[in-house]
Amino acid sequence: MRLAPAFVAGWCAFLFLYGAAAGPVYRTESLRAIIGRSCLEGHWLYPVLYGEPFLTKPPGHYVAIGLCSLPFGEVTAAAARLPSVLAATLAVVLMHGMFRRVLGERAALLVAVLLPCSVLWLDKVPSAEIDMTLVGWVTAVIVLFHRALESRERESLWLIVAALLCVAGGTLTKWTAPAFFYLTVVPLLAWRRQLALLFGWRHLLAVGVACAACALWAGAVVREVGWDALADTIRKEAAYRFAPKASKGYPWTDVATYPLAVFAAHLPVSAFALLTFRRSFWAQWDERGKLLLQLLHCWTWPNLLFWTLVPNHNVRYALPMSAGLMGLGVMGLIAWLKRPSRLEVKGEERQPNPLTPFPKKEGGTEPTMVLSPSPLGGGVGEGLQPLAGRVRLIVAFLLCWLVAKVVFVEVVIPQRTAGRNAEATGAALREHVPVGEPLFVLKLKDEGVMFYYARPASRLTDVRALPPGAFAVLIRQEWEDRAAFGHLELVSCMNDQQGDPIYLVRNSLK
Repeated sequence: MRLAPAFVAGWCAFLFLYGAAAGPVYRTESLRAIIGRSCLEGHWLYPVLYGEPFLTKPPGHYVAIGLCSLPFGEVTAAAARLPSVLAATLAVVLMHGMFRRVLGERAALLVAVLLPCSVLWLDKVPSAEIDMTLVGWVTAVIVLFHRALESRERESLWLIVAALLCVAGGTLTKWTAPAFFYLTVVPLLAWRRQLALLFGWRHLLAVGVACAACALWAGAVVREVGWDALADTIRKEAAYRFAPKASKGYPWTDVATYPLAVFAAHLPVSAFALLTFRRSFWAQWDERGKLLLQLLHCWTWPNLLFWTLVPNHNVRYALPMSAGLMGLGVMGLIAWLKRPSRLEVKGEERQPNPLTPFPKKEGGTEPTMVLSPSPLGGGVGEGLQPLAGRVRLIVAFLLCWLVAKVVFVEVVIPQRTAGRNAEATGAALREHVPVGEPLFVLKLKDEGVMFYYARPASRLTDVRALPPGAFAVLIRQEWEDRAAFGHLELVSCMNDQQGDPIYLVRNSLK
């Protein structure tokens, strides 16, 4: 166990850093990276895309990309993926600390090494996408609140304030952060008959501090772009998430398949979470263990239900509750490892279970442990073999996960980015557009090409307003309407990442 911290650090370094520079930015990675680059150009307050406010998401993740890129002087694919690496590492460290306080070092080691073993984490760490940054905030919120419930009243104030400030940080990263917090906290406090805490002065003060932080940001943005722009964007984002598409109606089939998809993405650890529903399972834990178990259940199932019922959902939306589900799985796995085997002849002293902290003797300080008799019978030497076999299964699984990581980085990433040619197309644009000449985009939505163009570009609503001598990138539909702007000169025709033609044109008029 003395080597456990070093092992966890190496485990996280391999899983999270390996692959950070593998392949070009992919899909929405390019959008996050190109907006993160605008931070280095001075746009730290709110996201900017092609010179215009882009408020569909708050600036938190983009600021993180900008900060991680400062040491390099530019935003690269690897630098844009560093925020997800840091957020994932933070989530592992926080879960490790919470389990260590409650269940001991060995349980903490288990949760630290198994938490990243999910298909979702495999895909999103490292990644320039926003999801894992939100995971870091939400995990910090839940762990701090758990610590507040365990602490004395004097200590709980700063913990609750810190938790709500993390809610504010998560909100300024992605709008859904408060939902994950209150969908966890309200059921937990109701279960423990402590709902009055939500109306206590400590929580209300913390909410006030968090709301003030968000209000200060919103006020600064409104001053720059106007209230209508911010309010309209938030309204559209809410409608996109919660209003069914008129053409398809409410996706009733997804109500059944979505939880199964989330559960499958966390196998095989999530299978052990089912053990935690048994009444006999709860009897194994003391009060602190039961509090942790309640927290993990409330973190997992209310949030899973919420995102199941939301009409427009994706499996990755469940990532912030991933730590709760994996935590439940680890607690179920611990119970499976503790399950008594053919260990004892009645009255014979047993070997201690290596995953369980020693309880203290009543009225004394010396730890002891005696395992209860097993109905299977058998001797001591027999009993250690099944436990060793179970541990070997965990080790074998971790080795398989290392292989899966290598295959994902060396095979899957090159295959999914093959033929997209974003880097080549961006380089071709740089060859045709002289340095210092303005470049405009209209309906083009290929941020991957524009990211690798790596020069400033501006949004243009009407190609007829293209300034003399300036360049613009048109899609096929815009080029086919060129009768309205026949004075534009075709400079080059190339393909975007989907293989569709894009046209670089220039206003040849002086």
